[in-house]
Amino acid sequence: MSEASSAVRWLLEQAEPEARRVAVQQIAKVRGREGPELLLCALGDDDWRVRKEGTLVAPGLERREEVIAALVAALQDTVNIGLRNAAVEALVSIGPDAVSASIEALSRLDADARKLAAEVLGGVPDVRGTAALARALEDDDANVRVTAAEALGRAALAGEESRTLAIEALVAALSASDTFLKIAALDSLARLESRLPWSLVAAYFDDPLLRRYAIAAAAGSREPAAVRALAHATGDASPTIAREALVALSEIIAGGPGENDLIERAREALAGNERAHIAARGAAGNEEDGRARSGALLVLGLLGEVADVPLLVNALGDDDVAERADMALRLFGPAVVRPLLAAARVARATVHAAALALVASLEGAPVAEVRKALRKGVEDPSIEVVSCAVESLGPIGEARDLRRIAKLVWHPDERVAAVATNAVCELAARHVDAARTLLRDARSGRDPLVLGCILLGAIASTQPLLDDDVRLLQRALSHDQPQVRRAAVDALAQSGGDAAADAIIFALADEEHEVQLAAARALGRLGRTEALVGIVRDTRDPSLTATALRALGEADPERAIASARPLVAHADAAVACAAVEAIGHLRGGRGAGRILAHVAVAFEDALFAALDHPDEEVVKLALSLIGSQPGARALVRLGLCLDHPSSEVRCVAAELLGQDNSAGARALLKARYEREKDQLVRAAIASAASVRPLGDDVPPSERFDVIDVKGIPGEGE
Repeated sequence: MSEASSAVRWLLEQAEPEARRVAVQQIAKVRGREGPELLLCALGDDDWRVRKEGTLVAPGLERREEVIAALVAALQDTVNIGLRNAAVEALVSIGPDAVSASIEALSRLDADARKLAAEVLGGVPDVRGTAALARALEDDDANVRVTAAEALGRAALAGEESRTLAIEALVAALSASDTFLKIAALDSLARLESRLPWSLVAAYFDDPLLRRYAIAAAAGSREPAAVRALAHATGDASPTIAREALVALSEIIAGGPGENDLIERAREALAGNERAHIAARGAAGNEEDGRARSGALLVLGLLGEVADVPLLVNALGDDDVAERADMALRLFGPAVVRPLLAAARVARATVHAAALALVASLEGAPVAEVRKALRKGVEDPSIEVVSCAVESLGPIGEARDLRRIAKLVWHPDERVAAVATNAVCELAARHVDAARTLLRDARSGRDPLVLGCILLGAIASTQPLLDDDVRLLQRALSHDQPQVRRAAVDALAQSGGDAAADAIIFALADEEHEVQLAAARALGRLGRTEALVGIVRDTRDPSLTATALRALGEADPERAIASARPLVAHADAAVACAAVEAIGHLRGGRGAGRILAHVAVAFEDALFAALDHPDEEVVKLALSLIGSQPGARALVRLGLCLDHPSSEVRCVAAELLGQDNSAGARALLKARYEREKDQLVRAAIASAASVRPLGDDVPPSERFDVIDVKGIPGEGE
């Protein structure tokens, strides 16, 4: 017995639970066969904290196969129930490596142990476990069948294939005579969000034992008959049934614009159903039951009673249900505007602001009435309400609103100043004459350059600027506030012309970094490539380099790649990463489809060159970009990176190859798997090879089953 083992055993015999819990933490340091024995001792402890600690250390023990075998054997312990339950939790903690043994246990152990094995498979997302659980639905023991059905409700965590398999198996189980199996199957089908045909669910609506679960499962149906049945059930005499119907119906209502027809069917079925209205009102005020409350809010929206508007408005201030409350108020249509605004005026500030944002975006709302409410909101004492009102006035305000909002550009609250600036831009672009009038008005008592830059930037987006306008912006480039200088750069970029470009080049030397970045972007819009090439060549600032390269790419992709190519080998990894990132942006940007073939090849070559950088972060970034647009050349380079000195790089390369469902990628992974010594990399290769099913083009000789690998030897084994 080793010294470490002796120490742990001694601590596990102490009377104090905390001493035993600390001992469990040391089990991972015990080498050899004693580790699994000590783990079982810990999992069988009388104190739950000690058992819990054992489940946490289980995945880190050596001899994983022996650990799993010991835990599976513990499932058969008929004396120590705590040990059995802890063994289940430990196997779940170990994860996919425990699946094969649990599947085997499901076919040979006694009924009680098979039930526990089903719990393990339900806790580990794995399509193999889903298939085994599907078979267990026909087990001889009723408890095993029900546990398997419950476990299949989590099958979606293993992917769409697993979810589909689970739904098919559960639907088949509904034909069984076992009522408890049907309950578990319906409950799991609801959790899997399966879209069952109404004819399948309707058969259970009148069964007093199955009705609740059938209602939950009906949420996946999109048939008018299901919607009508759920709407009627919201007024059921049983509070439990009414609650389930509210939740299920709301899931259909929340489906979006595509469900408009079903929404109208639900509205018709709810009309005049006073018991449904009472149930919805009660649930809407129950803050302890979030799901029922969310469902009730939407049902109140369908019922469309003005008396319910204040309740719905107040719900806008609760983050847990605000989205559903917003949706419910929109179900009223334009008629909700007046009662909504009336309720908002007496509500707290956050609710008032949310209500203003809602009416401003409500389709069909009376614009004049909405503008009136927003103008009052601008004068509100609450910063929350003011900022929301100003932001909403930007898209729908009139020319006379420009002066009112322009005063807030200097507001001491940064949030209000920011939304006011944006709103002024929107209004000035639509109402140029009003913007010109405001620009000439010297009565503002404020720095004219601040507002001038904002207004001229908006005007320049719709018409050419005057010479006096450009001169004003040039003066603004010397302003003492950096935000004014940046606004001047943006406005000059909108105006265009040689004078504007020359002024922006001057701004490249600005002491403020944000102004420099704005100048680089502006030069790209103006097509001034020479200045951008100079920035890329001379700067040591990674973010300015990346910005300049992106701007250069917008103006001249060939010059951009020529400038970026040398930088991928830059000694400063940050500069190299900036160059790689910029190349990726140019390669996959909005104008990528217009790039000539030889330029696209140059982009790829530049990324390939980055793979030789000594810094692995540069290499990993380049790899991710290469893998985003795979091709024959990229596949070869990804394969070469499986031999990279960095294990992290090899893992990334394996993951990217796993996303390519081709015979070539499969062969590269197989070849490296047989040579790889690093345990983590082998696991990454195994995982990558199981990401997608094999294509038909993969010959049997190149197929290798990494899913059933039972052990991954570590370094030197």
